[in-house]
Amino acid sequence: MYILPSTNLKISPVVSKKISKKAVIRNKIKRRVRNLVKIFFDKGQFLVIVKEDISSIKFIELENDFKKIIDKINKYL
Repeated sequence: MYILPSTNLKISPVVSKKISKKAVIRNKIKRRVRNLVKIFFDKGQFLVIVKEDISSIKFIELENDFKKIIDKINKYL
């Protein structure tokens, strides 16, 4: 995940065809990533590169994992 400061919110999820050949699943993953970022942030530019298929994981689990990632990022800022 790459973060740039900005006054508005822009989210750019990247899901390659290696994750899933089906566009429906890739789009589902992108929607989930956008929703996760919207929950935790209200401004900034985000580039999120998805490395694994997260379409079958429950949203609550994703939210907890995303919070852990954010906490790790905040330690370095």
